[in-house]
Amino acid sequence: MLSGTKKLVLIAMFAVFFIILVNLAWWFYYQKTAQLLDDQLSRRLSAVAASASVMIGPLKIDGLLTGDIEAYAHVTSLLADLQVADSLAELFILDEDYRYLATTAIEPDTTYFLAALNGRYIDSLFFGRSSRPVVTPTYRTGRLFLKSAFAPLYGPEGYVMAVLGVEANVDYFDVLAELRRNLWYASLFSVLGGLILGAVFLLLQRRVGRAEQQLFLGQTHAYLGRMVAVVAHELKNPLMIIRGSAERLVKTGDAPEARYVVEEVDRLNRIVSGYLEFARADRSLLSADPPEDFDPIRLLADTKKHFMERYRAEQVSWLSPEPGGSTSMVGHPRALRQVLLNLLFNGAEACQQAGKPIAVGIEMKDRAALVELAVIDHGAGMSRKEARKAFTPFFTTKQKGSGLGLYLSRKIIAEMGGDIEIRSVVGEETRIVIRLPRKPKT
Repeated sequence: MLSGTKKLVLIAMFAVFFIILVNLAWWFYYQKTAQLLDDQLSRRLSAVAASASVMIGPLKIDGLLTGDIEAYAHVTSLLADLQVADSLAELFILDEDYRYLATTAIEPDTTYFLAALNGRYIDSLFFGRSSRPVVTPTYRTGRLFLKSAFAPLYGPEGYVMAVLGVEANVDYFDVLAELRRNLWYASLFSVLGGLILGAVFLLLQRRVGRAEQQLFLGQTHAYLGRMVAVVAHELKNPLMIIRGSAERLVKTGDAPEARYVVEEVDRLNRIVSGYLEFARADRSLLSADPPEDFDPIRLLADTKKHFMERYRAEQVSWLSPEPGGSTSMVGHPRALRQVLLNLLFNGAEACQQAGKPIAVGIEMKDRAALVELAVIDHGAGMSRKEARKAFTPFFTTKQKGSGLGLYLSRKIIAEMGGDIEIRSVVGEETRIVIRLPRKPKT
């Protein structure tokens, strides 16, 4: 199954490909239309030139060359009739020096003024390189777009003595220009439409992705709840047995350290009870831990003490100075202590996985309405992607980890009215910052 990112990339590539394909189709249609109109005009001019050259016989050509007035009048009249009948710009007859023998122009020059442009087509007829009408490409003179066709005119001896020119305005250029302008607008709107559609699709895809993630989390919670309910039920009885045995040791005085066992068993029992309640009805993790007034500085000292006891066989560098004095806040000290211990244990394991000595600490900033706690470690650090997924259930970078610690920690902090975030530099340091209100809202 493709990931969400790959899906978006494929969707974006498909949208871009579709827009390009549509625009190419439009411009291909425009080119074919322009070519079709040009071909139609070429065929019409070639047909007119061919039929007119047949109408003007060799004797008339000879008459034009010798200055016969009657021949000139006949040919000029014929050209004028053809100009009107076929809506042409001009018809004319040229000799080999490009001089006009006859023309429909009202004020003609003595020589053909476009000889430099079309001379090679005219010469091809005089020199016999072509015996059929030739058609020029479309050319521009001034503001006009013109197209010409030339046909050979034979004298009595059968040689080409003159060339008939047929010239027409390319009037469809205005239509093509409007079509081209509309195509530019269509291309622009299609690109904008594609961008808007892509943005909408991206938004919908994200919402679908979030819905799928919520569905996955819901199912995960359901399975987690069942698992926790079974595990908690099986743990509670052994914990009570351990606690009872430790209490007897405390009373006999044979093992003073047994009181730590009692404390830890109580802490584990509260945790298990909280998870059990969460599993049963998706209720608060703090329902078994009512809020109370406590000193966070003392809590930090107690947390550090328990952490150092856990790693007393290791060389541990504590990165932060112990805050002095005292302060107070209202909250859930046992749950907060558990969160801080979990984060410190994670930091210690991160250092060990990175092959570094354990270097952790907790910094505290006592603000007016907030208490900010930052758990620091000098382990391997996390990439931005890892930090973004760190609070997702079952996501872990540890070799042995359930992937629930950070998820439950964030849930606990959120229930306290605070927030938690990760600031990490790969290979250097990770800071998990917790901000808690000094007095949560009721």
